[in-house]
Amino acid sequence: MVKRVVLARGAALPSSTGLGRAHHAVESLLQRAMVPGWSKVSTLEHQILRFAPSRLLTRWRKHPAFVSSSMAGSEADLLHITDQEQAHLVPEQCDVPVAVTVHDMFHLEPRRIKAGDVRVPVGDQSPGLFRRRDLRRLKQGLARADLLICVSEMTRRDVERMFPGKPTALVRHQIELDYWDPEGNPRSRELIAGHDDDSKCLLITVGSDEPRKRLDFVREVVASLPEDVASDILMLHIGSEAELDDEQLVAALQHAEALLFPSISEGFGYPPAEAMAAGCPVLAADLPAHNEVIPERCLLPATDLRAWTDEVVRVHKAWKRAGGVPRIPDDSLIDYVRASLSPEAQGVALSRAYEKACR
Repeated sequence: MVKRVVLARGAALPSSTGLGRAHHAVESLLQRAMVPGWSKVSTLEHQILRFAPSRLLTRWRKHPAFVSSSMAGSEADLLHITDQEQAHLVPEQCDVPVAVTVHDMFHLEPRRIKAGDVRVPVGDQSPGLFRRRDLRRLKQGLARADLLICVSEMTRRDVERMFPGKPTALVRHQIELDYWDPEGNPRSRELIAGHDDDSKCLLITVGSDEPRKRLDFVREVVASLPEDVASDILMLHIGSEAELDDEQLVAALQHAEALLFPSISEGFGYPPAEAMAAGCPVLAADLPAHNEVIPERCLLPATDLRAWTDEVVRVHKAWKRAGGVPRIPDDSLIDYVRASLSPEAQGVALSRAYEKACR
């Protein structure tokens, strides 16, 4: 017998955002019958609001009341809130089990992580009055939930430390291989012509410029390159210095010689997984949760400047040797993603998590 789940989140974030992408992935799996034994009843959400007082009133009052009333007497078997930033939506009284996906604990448990000679802040170290109240509501909601679904083992350890005894499940994110496929869904390099110079070795980063992403370290790596190599390198910082749309991002990952991902901490880390799905080589910091989903050969000591510089020199040498022709996709990376981060794998893991919540 197929069981039914109601999905809930706050604002209807688009799939171009990290949390929006994760929500749409779960919704898509359920709609395509890829979560064995489960189907979706509905999604409880609201439109994105621009007026700050309206946002706060909706977040703290209207939407939680709407979710609670929607679940009262519902014929669903489970309520799934798809990110921890909406954990306040967990009803105080609910007739069915409630699961919450926790992507990371950065804002609920801010910290400073050592990176060489400095400590990098992760999460908001000094939240304002309203945010502090908001965080209290989120923690209370997570404590009320019946199951916390974690996207990485690192996040799971953080959750179990903050909520000892709370049932957890591991459900990694999925990567849509067909979307990133450099052969089945190729994108022309012309799409990024405004940010590109095809006479140079294209290296990219993807992400914001917040401290934990460590873009300053990438700049230090580039500054440490031999002059003849540095003059051949085009370093494109996507999401921090260059704004690309979805199609341009696919093109960048399909044509870049490598993605550099030195982030000090991630709940999951979409960019390296998406890069691998596009057949793009990855240079990533050997840290949790990166080393859970990235092959060992792509990992580098997080603070070893020489190791990163040497790898960039190696990438440049291979590009130079190939005469600057389009890079051949790395099929082994595509196969790696297919084996561990496919929609099918997430669907099975999600089904098991839902069953655990119901037990």
